[in-house]
Amino acid sequence: MKRLAAAVVCVLSGVGAAHAEEVALAKVVAPVVVVPVPPPLLWGGVYVGLNAGWGFGGSNDVPTVGTSIFDWASGALGMPFGFSSPYITGLARIEQSGFLGGAQLGYNYLWSPDVLLGVETDIDGAIIRGFGSSQGFAGQTDAHGLLHLQTGVVSTRAGLSWLGSLRGRLGYVVAPTLLVFGTGGLAYGGGVADVFTYGAHWHPQDPIDHPDNPVTPSWGNYSDTRVGWIAGGGFEWMFAPRWSLKVEGLYYDLGESTLTTAPSAVINPAAPGSIAILNVGTTRVKYDGAIARFGVNYHFDWVDSPVAIAK
Repeated sequence: MKRLAAAVVCVLSGVGAAHAEEVALAKVVAPVVVVPVPPPLLWGGVYVGLNAGWGFGGSNDVPTVGTSIFDWASGALGMPFGFSSPYITGLARIEQSGFLGGAQLGYNYLWSPDVLLGVETDIDGAIIRGFGSSQGFAGQTDAHGLLHLQTGVVSTRAGLSWLGSLRGRLGYVVAPTLLVFGTGGLAYGGGVADVFTYGAHWHPQDPIDHPDNPVTPSWGNYSDTRVGWIAGGGFEWMFAPRWSLKVEGLYYDLGESTLTTAPSAVINPAAPGSIAILNVGTTRVKYDGAIARFGVNYHFDWVDSPVAIAK
């Protein structure tokens, strides 16, 4: 009986040891499941990109005012000084518009998981242009009862040759891949303008004794860097790791410039080569408008995908 009990104990001990060994082996050879965790969408950090769009002028009315700086005819013939100067006074409608494109560089700081503060600078080449013309007319009767008429045309071209900005950005992360933002700050650009005038002076009552007076054409041009402000907003979509697409609308105001033409002479026909009148035209151009553009950005602060190991 004692021998039987001892045998049973030995068998049970062997079975227990074998089971413990199987459990230990099972723990060692249990498969490891690797579960990838998608990376967080990091809007924060440095980015660089390209943009392109279209610009539209805001203040497209361009006035020109004629002024006399010399008027022999008025004194000699008893007419008001500068009687002929309105011949180039008028308002041209130039309708500025055109393509612009360039590059941008920026930095975003995540103030919170949903709120972003950033700064962006960009520089674009532009061919935003507008063309237009205005017509003027002047008439006066001299002390001898002779009517003097003068008419003219002012042809104007104006626009921007480039545009840049340095702006702050305030954004809100609507969804992990979608950011809406407002932006505003300093703007600067290359303002250009060209003015050309031509006209005629005649005497309809006495064309024989008083032949028509030749009027020389005149011109003026402007090209300089303008400084002002810019503001707007848009949205940005993270369509792939490190890559986003943005669409924005902006309004810019670079102030206005004034340019004066070279003197335009009314020649005295009675003394060929002599000048009877000198007029100049002063044109005022405002550089403002709206731009709509899209851009592609590359973000440098995406991280590699971490992994979680599940047993």
